[in-house]
Formats: sequence, C-alpha cells, structure tokens
Amino acid sequence: MSPSTTTPTMTITPRPEELITADASLKDTLPRDFWFAAATAAYQIEGGWDEDGKGASNWDVLMNDDPRFGESGDGKIACDSYHQWREDIALLKKYGMNSYRFSLAWSRIIPDGGAEDPVNEKGVEYYDNLINGLLDQDITPFATIFHWDHPYTLEQRYNGFESVDDIVRDFVNYARVCFERFGDRVKHWITINEPLVYTLFNATYMKEGRWTDKEHAAFVRGLVLCHAYTVELYDREFRAKQGGEIGITLNIDICVPIDDADPAARAAAHASVDHMLGMYADPIYLGFFPRTAIDRFGEEHLSFTDAQWAVVNAAAGKVDFFGINHYSTSYATGKWFDYETADKWKRTRGLQERVKERNGQVIGNKGQDGHPYDVPWGFRRLLRHIHNRYTRKLGIPIIVTENGFAVDQEYKMTTEEACHVGDIQRQQFYAGYIRELALAVRDDKIPITGYMCWSLLDNIEWTTGHIPRFGLTAIDFSSPKRTRTPKDSPFMLRRVFDHLVSREVKKVE
Repeated sequence: MSPSTTTPTMTITPRPEELITADASLKDTLPRDFWFAAATAAYQIEGGWDEDGKGASNWDVLMNDDPRFGESGDGKIACDSYHQWREDIALLKKYGMNSYRFSLAWSRIIPDGGAEDPVNEKGVEYYDNLINGLLDQDITPFATIFHWDHPYTLEQRYNGFESVDDIVRDFVNYARVCFERFGDRVKHWITINEPLVYTLFNATYMKEGRWTDKEHAAFVRGLVLCHAYTVELYDREFRAKQGGEIGITLNIDICVPIDDADPAARAAAHASVDHMLGMYADPIYLGFFPRTAIDRFGEEHLSFTDAQWAVVNAAAGKVDFFGINHYSTSYATGKWFDYETADKWKRTRGLQERVKERNGQVIGNKGQDGHPYDVPWGFRRLLRHIHNRYTRKLGIPIIVTENGFAVDQEYKMTTEEACHVGDIQRQQFYAGYIRELALAVRDDKIPITGYMCWSLLDNIEWTTGHIPRFGLTAIDFSSPKRTRTPKDSPFMLRRVFDHLVSREVKKVE
C-alpha cells in the first residue's frame, strides 16, 4: 500500500489525513489481511440497461421514462461501466486497493428472473470478464448478489417481495446460478444489500399509493428468508468445494438520545435502532424480532413458520461476517409521529422524530441534502453496539461495506474544484471515521477486517440521480464516454491505510 510517487499532494495545513498519519500510536493498528476497498452497485454504474440480452429491472421501469428523474439522471448509461470496466479496475489499482465490492444485476444474468427462466450467457460473460480482470490485478472480488435491482417480470408475475414464497424460490435459484458460475473465483459473497433502504424505496416510490404495514412486514420476512435460504444453500452445496465466505450487509444511521437523562429520548432512540437495524439483525443473528417491531407490525404479520425459523436460526451460525453500511448519526428527541397523520417517509423510517441539532449546534458538517452529516463519534458508538449485541457472541468480524461523504453542492462545481478544493470535506470525513475504526480495533478490541469506501465513482444515487457525488472519482456525466478523473481523497486513503495496516502477517487466501 505504499503511495505512488505521482500521488497528488494537498496544499492545506494540517492535512486531514494527519489526524491518523501523524499519530504514531495508530501505526500498524490493522492486520495485514485487512480489506481496503471501494464499493459500487450494478444499477448505479453499469448502464447498458438493455444490451446483450439484459431484461428490464424494477429500477429501469421506475426511472427510465419518469419525468421526475429526467434532469437528475437515470441508469440507462450511468457511468458506462458495462463498457468501461477495465478503466474501473485500473482506478482500483491506482488507488492501491486490494479488493472491490460490486453487485451482480439479476436481470442481466436471468432476464426474466424465475427459477424456470433461462440464463443470459452474455450477462454471465460480462461478470466473468470483470472478475477475471480483478484477479489479474490481484484485486479480490466481493460480490453482492442483490443490491435492489431485480427483473421487473417478477413484479408482473407476483408483485416481487410481497409474495414471500415466490420470491424466496426465485432468489435462491438466482443465487445458485451465481455460485455455480462465479464461485470458483469469487470467495466473498454478500447476499443482500441494505434491506431497510430497499424496503423504503418500495414504500415511497415503487409501490407508492398502496403500501401499508402489511406490505412492509412481508418485505422484512421475504428479505430475511432470501438471505437465510441462500446461506443454507451455500453452506450445504458450495462452501466446502469453493472455500468461500458469506454474509449480509445491513445499514443504519444510528440514532442516539438528544438527552441521555430523558427516558422518552432513550426509548425513542432504542426503538429507532430496532427499526433500522434490529428488525433485520435480530432475526438473522439472534433468532427473534425486536419487541418494538412486533408491537408496530403485529405478530401475525412479522413471524415465520417453525420450518422457516429453523433455517433462519441455522444460517445465523453459518455467516462469516457482519457487513455494515453507515454514514451518519442523528438525535432522538423522544417525540413520536402519529401513524395516521405521518407521511410515507416517517412511517417507513420508524415514526420517531430525529433531528440533527442540539442546543443550537449542528451535529456535524452537512453533506448533500443532509446525507450524510459528518459525525465520526457516532460511528464508534455503532461499532460498539454491533460488537456487544451481535458479533462478539457469534465470533465473527465486522466488515464496513460502505462509508462515504457527498460534498454539498459538488454537482455544481467544476471537475477541478470537485477533485481538489471540494474534496477536502470528503477527506475530513474519511479521516475522522477511519480514525474511529482504528480506535475501535485497538482500544475496544473489536475485530474489523475491512473498510469499503462509497463509492469508487460518482454514480446514479437512485432517485436523486447524479446530484449527490459520493465518488472517489469524478464522472463527467455530460460526456458520452463518462470521463473519469481521480479526486484527491483516494490517494489520501492510500496513505492512511499504508500507515494503519501492518505488514507483519502475509495474507492467506
């Protein structure tokens, strides 16, 4: 991870990275086999939405022709990574990264999505080329099986994740194809990315107007079962011969009491964490749903059969890591919104009032549209919560599968401004959060084995298009070639991890 002699240098003093690199006590805090990566998702970067046999996905149907998304950008071309994957790999290599998290597009591999539907060989070829290209450059692939995009045909057939038995059958078949076609080379699997946010997007866009708590509970059950049955399949048929590992990525922007002495604020913060994280993590890792979730959705809607619980509970002992995406922190005031008068966003996000200001002071530097605020101390608090509640008793490590910052108004900046002056805020964010991660490893003795930046490229941030710029690499969305220009932050990150990662133990593949 030694920095390149051509690495751009900062002109401000002190440089954000010195929060870490100037601290000799943090030297070699992380193990040699630590994963330093960037992350992406298929819909957000690939483009080629209807090329080479790919079927339409739920996101294609939502965004392609909807005027709400016309100016901000859709995924028809995105970053054009379907054609420029070699350039993406070259960037990873330039940034000194030893791994890359990407997702597989279900509708590119099985265009109609079902267990009886044919595989698209051209789609398989695309991912074969990407995987082989990564390995040729000694970059380890981390493949996410489902990052929110599924064949739209499944919506037409049975309303997608609303039909739990149908989606589990087709999802597990799709996962089997992924293991069969790519598992000889992909040794790190993520079943599902952020079930919470996928559910939120369905509530607020894809199934807007007919969404109720009954649909919400069905999504929770379906997503948990898709994960569990996929883990069961991998462990039963593929793990021994392929030698890989598997887990899931959950997410939370953690909520803390605005006043620790206020019982109402503490209760609301607890319920918020239950809603965002516990509603998935508790059944997946502990074998039950949180009481607050059952009280909200009803045990008749939020439960499994004995046979399903058996698979879910068995899968808890077969996952190899706890994947977590985290960006920010908020305060719980102790106030609750009334369900009947709350809007769709408040209902889906848990009904607790959350704010970003206390006693007239903002919680941290504000990113684009408030996603995220820069709150590194909240990250450490979250890592402790995950370790104390889940990973310590299971004996598994945490992998931070997404963390990053979108500079406010960066989309209005010139490329030069975005890559250098504007990027300083991103470097400050990364320095603060990565320092907290290193302290969690060193002082709290929390096993953390990877950190993945969101994102390798400025991309299509779902319904907000290319307005939020999370990338380590600037993308010129006005260029047919989607010209890529490195920002300063990936080179800062390379120097930071060169300081943090020990060289004492050689990675065992």
